[in-house]
Amino acid sequence: MRAAAGVPAADRLDVALARWGIASIWLLTGALVVHPFYRRVGLEFLGRLGLPGWLMLVACAGEIVLGLRVGLGKASTVLCALQVAGIAFFTAVLACEQPALLVHRFGVLTKNVPIVALVLVSWLIEREGWSARARWILRSGMAAIWITEGLFPKILFQGQDELATVVASGLVPGDPSRFLVFMGACQVASGIAALVLDGRALRMLLLCQAAALVFLPLLVSWQDPLLWVHPFGPMTKNLPILAGTILAARRGPSARFDAPGQATA
Repeated sequence: MRAAAGVPAADRLDVALARWGIASIWLLTGALVVHPFYRRVGLEFLGRLGLPGWLMLVACAGEIVLGLRVGLGKASTVLCALQVAGIAFFTAVLACEQPALLVHRFGVLTKNVPIVALVLVSWLIEREGWSARARWILRSGMAAIWITEGLFPKILFQGQDELATVVASGLVPGDPSRFLVFMGACQVASGIAALVLDGRALRMLLLCQAAALVFLPLLVSWQDPLLWVHPFGPMTKNLPILAGTILAARRGPSARFDAPGQATA
């Protein structure tokens, strides 16, 4: 991997984590086209839009190339703008075609917010280090997914699929609807806390969120492993969010900055 020019040695691990965290979603979204379930869902969606099926293969090839470029090279302005524009475009297309995805229980579209935040932060830390601006964009982006996933699918727009998942888990003896409201409130509170806490308390919270980003997808996909090969990325999008959360735990709590890219505890 090409070293990040001008980035202090202490920040190079952060740069690599940001780069490959972002690259993971492009690489997986492109490579998983080999799975028949991915192709079936993708072709059905393209058919509704009146687009040819070969476009999916072209897009997947482009995503693999983009993922390799993101992981192996500097976060150039053009590259970051291309990613943000691409995410915004696909978010708009999916939202217009299926508005329910805006409140999907797995955050199919709302998970794009922390991914965009990580893209912006990767650009910033290669230019100004861990500035207050970079830290707050990262913290806000990672907090957004807990607030949106708690508020929309669990409190305001409960769906039968999520209620059925709770029942099927066998872990909730009471009313599944009330349990979802409780879980949603906890998630919202967790997201808000990530914005207001600092120091050790913030770091501990972010590490707990990172653990949840590993445990919860495994629990859910145990019942439906095909979620990992869905073209909309309900599970694979957790990987860049996990990378961003780990970065926030490393760099999110307040620090004193003596110069761009140089922070002292």
